Amino acid sequence: MTLSCDLCDATTFEQVYAAQHSARKLTVSLCTNCGLLQSLPRIDRAERKVATVSAGADWGNLRYGKGFRAEANLATLQPFLPKNKPIRVLDVGANRGAFALELKSHYPKAQIIGIEPDERVVSAWAGQPGFTWLNARLEQTRLEAEGFDLIYSCHTLEHLKSAREALLAHREALAPKGYLLVEVPNAALLSSNDIVEEFFIDKHLYHFTARTLANLLTRCGFRAIAIADPRDTVNITVVAVKADAIPAQAHADPREVESAIALISSYHAMRLQNLAALSRIARIIDAMAPRKVAVWGAGRLLDSLITNGGLRPQALAAVVDKHLIRYASESHGIRLTSPEDLGRVKPDIVVVMSRSFAAEIRTEAQTRVPGCEVIAYGELLAQAKAQAA
Repeated sequence: MTLSCDLCDATTFEQVYAAQHSARKLTVSLCTNCGLLQSLPRIDRAERKVATVSAGADWGNLRYGKGFRAEANLATLQPFLPKNKPIRVLDVGANRGAFALELKSHYPKAQIIGIEPDERVVSAWAGQPGFTWLNARLEQTRLEAEGFDLIYSCHTLEHLKSAREALLAHREALAPKGYLLVEVPNAALLSSNDIVEEFFIDKHLYHFTARTLANLLTRCGFRAIAIADPRDTVNITVVAVKADAIPAQAHADPREVESAIALISSYHAMRLQNLAALSRIARIIDAMAPRKVAVWGAGRLLDSLITNGGLRPQALAAVVDKHLIRYASESHGIRLTSPEDLGRVKPDIVVVMSRSFAAEIRTEAQTRVPGCEVIAYGELLAQAKAQAA
């Protein structure tokens, strides 16, 4: 069978990238008709793997990232949701229930159905009053036609074998005056000047830009009515309603094809440059001795600094992480420390290995250890690049 694009049905693909450390041997291809980036082959389901904190394509299975988006996404939805009326909600890929629980706290009359195939993560909400858990994948679930006032799809669409089939199923299940919130990773992150981690992870089969997601929503009979933050380069968050009709076909988009080629080229060059700088960052941190150095952030940035930059984790006074510590006990042989214990460690320097929460972490670190020096990853990267200039 000839492979066709999930957005436009074209059969013209160009391989543009091979991800680092892909356990599933996926490669990234570009539809040269519409510009959608897609990882092939489309392996929609793999055996469960051990949770991996990795900067490479094999990152994943910790399943806690959606929790960071629950509060912001509910705020995006609130102008559209009725205040005192019961609403029927479908949470697709409900995960640990962060959004469902947040929604329920504001809309106690809501009846929430959560689709979640991983029975290991549902204990906080499954079986609670007002919640129904469907232990299945979306593709295996038959939904009631026009049965939902809100369908919530946060960082799920990119995992599926066919994003288009999923959105068409959502349209059928959405009530005539209902709302769809769909959020996916933003391929605009590829243009970041500080990226070192592999963007194209094995769990993601589709890599959307704002334009290709908008085109797919139109293709599936939706009309976007709100974009949460057009400046957000990490997430694309769209609120949509049913359009009057489903278009017969999608149009070619040569401008998006050119943009995608430029994006991949920029990403490849910038990431190589930043990876080369990591060894200089490691030396900068080594030179901080004999002062005590703690790292705050045990995720992908730290993994890249250790595996690609050669940082010696044993030389660190502590590795702190507020969220990951709930799901992993150590990182590269160093036991994780909670923020509450940072005062006991009393580091002289805290290196913040986080982008999105850098300012928040800086404030908390200085509160917990008054007088400590706080240095962010971005500052170290800029210093390392300046050394090479």
